[in-house]
Amino acid sequence: MKLEDNGIPTGLPRSVGLIAGMRKVATVVAALWLLNFGAYVTIAILIGGDAINGHAESGRYYLAMHGHLTQVSRSVFEYSRWHTYLLWLHTAIVVVMGIWNRFRSNRGSVAPNRP
Repeated sequence: MKLEDNGIPTGLPRSVGLIAGMRKVATVVAALWLLNFGAYVTIAILIGGDAINGHAESGRYYLAMHGHLTQVSRSVFEYSRWHTYLLWLHTAIVVVMGIWNRFRSNRGSVAPNRP
């Protein structure tokens, strides 16, 4: 069997290669999400919480974790807030890519007959 440069057998529709490529991209994005999530949890533990659950008042910034507040600088507070937002965005991207992959893998399959 002869293969193209991308590892797809010759003669198959180009969409097969695109789907295989998207699966690779989805795998990389999911792996990066896992690293991002691990970093988020580790950093939140080390700095005393996250800004989303914390608050700012009178020029003081507090992170919160399980009801405990930790006062931090504005830059740490902003970092925590943006890391949380980016993690949410990354999570949404992973979910959409997972749904897309599931849809693509089920496309063309026939549902089993049920009595």
